[in-house]
Amino acid sequence: MHNQKIRLLIVDDEDAFRELLLRKFDRAEFFAMGARSGEEALELMKANMFDVGVIDIRMPGISGIDLLRETKLLQPDFEAIMLTGQATIDTALEAMKMGAHDYLAKPCKLFELEIIIRKAYEKKMLAEQNAKLRAELKHKMGRSEIVGSSQPMRELREKVNNLALLDEPVLIRGEGGSGKELAARCIHYLSSRKDNPFYTINCGVLTEGMLEVELFGHEAMAFVGAAMRKKGLIESASGGAVLLNEAEQIPPSMQVKILGYMETGEFRRMGGEAEISASARLFFASTEDPRQPSSQDKFRDDFFYKISTLTLSIPPLREHREDIPELVQYIIKNSQIPKARNKRISKKAMDALLRYNWPFNTRELINVLERAIGLTARNVIQAKDLPISFEKKTKASRQRHLQSLSEIEKEHILHVLDAVNGNISQAARILGISRPKLYRKQERYRSGPEA
Repeated sequence: MHNQKIRLLIVDDEDAFRELLLRKFDRAEFFAMGARSGEEALELMKANMFDVGVIDIRMPGISGIDLLRETKLLQPDFEAIMLTGQATIDTALEAMKMGAHDYLAKPCKLFELEIIIRKAYEKKMLAEQNAKLRAELKHKMGRSEIVGSSQPMRELREKVNNLALLDEPVLIRGEGGSGKELAARCIHYLSSRKDNPFYTINCGVLTEGMLEVELFGHEAMAFVGAAMRKKGLIESASGGAVLLNEAEQIPPSMQVKILGYMETGEFRRMGGEAEISASARLFFASTEDPRQPSSQDKFRDDFFYKISTLTLSIPPLREHREDIPELVQYIIKNSQIPKARNKRISKKAMDALLRYNWPFNTRELINVLERAIGLTARNVIQAKDLPISFEKKTKASRQRHLQSLSEIEKEHILHVLDAVNGNISQAARILGISRPKLYRKQERYRSGPEA
């Protein structure tokens, strides 16, 4: 951050004064551009990002005050220093109310102006850093760790540690609920980027246009309703990382744009012409195996080659059942339910959990335990407290394994809805699907047996 040039915009209709300032700030630590009118300044701001502006209040056409108002729409973080040869208290107050950083009367001392410019830049950088730290704190609240002492989990931790030393995109593959996002977070927090934000986005619930806006942002007036410029996640996470969940749902045209960013480190906001630089590391998570024929047509060859150079596979829970006791203790200890931390689980209940096949992996284990914790007054969770009868391999439980995938899905979704008392948002979050998708499934189940 400290090595970046201060991007300075000088707006003044007096050619001699404007050129004087441009010569003054024609130095290595500045990138300065000049405009002789408010109209010309707006055109420059549509094509370039600026940190600080020195703006004359009285100019033909768009006044400095009106220009300040427009700059705050185009670039909300822009810091403006207002200049005028006819200083009045009213214009000073108006400029400060509009968000100006400071106000000087002409003629001003150039060394004094430079000090104010540097202070304005420091204020902007501090505000951006504080925003990043707040975002990071919010995401670290949900931070967890890879739990388990089995061979598969020891190998997984070793791979995560190795990937943290690199800076390339990573494709993380695993079944739903197996911990793909957790793995991405662990790589990020072990890397040199750990002090910068980590964001996630679910590509399967967004239209192509919405996905582009979320990733790359948009310029003011790029489309109806876009009154102000918006930064995308890649720009906001510069220096950090972004995880793209359900990567197999990214449309081919968006794959081209994401590939372009990965190869150049630059992108354009929707509706913009300027190339924006960013350094966010990208993670891609997929429940599908891209090597299978059914998945091969979902990725462009060039895109898949780029994202799959580094690949991490997450083992399903049924392949490391020996970790279930350790996972159970971790989940109970870190539960958000206050009374949970005093609870323990009986041997019969643990044996039942060990026998179960866990089609929805660790996410399902968390849901089963939280339901048992919430509904059990006793300090010991018994087998009868579990939402599914694990304790006996009765005829009915054996028949469960002969159900179709759609029947198992239906049973589990209805079970989760029951566990959260019908809370659609919470159920969708546990299941890892969008609310509209859950609504559609719920309506289909209510309409009767599937044809």
